[in-house]
Amino acid sequence: MKNLIKLSAFVLLFFFTITSYASTIYYLPYNGISYFFKSSLNGKDVSLIFNDLDGEEINFRITNKKGDVFYEKKIIGTGRIVEDINLKSLPEGNFIFRMSFEDKIMQREFFVTPSKTSIMLNYSLTSNQDKFRISVKDEALFLLLEKNVKGFVKMRLKKENGEILYSNKFLAEAKKI
Repeated sequence: MKNLIKLSAFVLLFFFTITSYASTIYYLPYNGISYFFKSSLNGKDVSLIFNDLDGEEINFRITNKKGDVFYEKKIIGTGRIVEDINLKSLPEGNFIFRMSFEDKIMQREFFVTPSKTSIMLNYSLTSNQDKFRISVKDEALFLLLEKNVKGFVKMRLKKENGEILYSNKFLAEAKKI
């Protein structure tokens, strides 16, 4: 339980950092292919990094809500591939990043500010070992704990400089905060 609390606090801090600064979003291995989506600290560039490719075809594109395509690419390769995307050419507004490979599709929403900084929206993280899920939808943060998690859970959100933004304790049940 103590490890769950520590991991939850770390993950929440990690997610707050992503929302505020558009830093790094990591994804766990998926169907044998491991990848992550890394946004620069200034939020103006993104790197897609794929590992363990074995001739797979990966397609990705960036569209707005109307479906207008702003960026599209197909990758076929083996080993490790890094694809850099510059977001400075995108106008202010909401966008959808869509990646597909094999029969799987992954979508993430992001917003480009007037200063051309990207902010990731609507994403989630799941831990199979510690039985929790954290997701961000619009401006809401959700922490969902499985039923077998018992007792009090302490949650603390901090800025990168250590300043505490939120601190609370609650009984382990799915609770919207």
